[in-house]
Amino acid sequence: MSRALKLFVVDTGPLITLAAAESLDYLLCVEVDVVIPDAVLYEAAHDASRLGAQEIMDWVKAHRAHVEIAPTKTYEIFDAARATIPNLREPELGERAAVEVIEEPGRLEGDERGLLLCEETTVLKRVVVRDRDRIVELSTLDFLTILEAERRIQSADQVFAAAARAGRSASRVRKVDGHDAATRAAIASLVKRRDGE
Repeated sequence: MSRALKLFVVDTGPLITLAAAESLDYLLCVEVDVVIPDAVLYEAAHDASRLGAQEIMDWVKAHRAHVEIAPTKTYEIFDAARATIPNLREPELGERAAVEVIEEPGRLEGDERGLLLCEETTVLKRVVVRDRDRIVELSTLDFLTILEAERRIQSADQVFAAAARAGRSASRVRKVDGHDAATRAAIASLVKRRDGE
């Protein structure tokens, strides 16, 4: 049975935190499409010496069947400019690419909802698609807490502790509290175990 959900990882925070905790596979616990904008992947992994960068690249390569690296004009233009300006830095590159991906026509089909997994980003404020009520922001802490409540993982706190041991000072921001009870219940229902799991 297909779930009417797509998981968009719209900034680097969740990727780095989960990589540092050796828990990137938790993104696959919900068994839905995981979409990462190309510029977000670039920001998280282009410097192989950064915490989690190699783990992120290895994980993406290992799970190409379930993880889509969504191409964007935003990143294409940036990448072309780097040919003449190798050390080019582009503020909010990942955020602009994420908005482009979310607003792409047909990205959410039928009754699909989009979960935006992010930390300190303002992506949702910049999204202008007509069906904004079908898009919900969650932080890494929110996502892991929901998975824990639904018995998909053992402990959200263990993930943060593992990330901290690896040198990651992860954001513990909560976004789900800003959603009404009906939205929170809908999110939980989307990640529930199916019969027989």
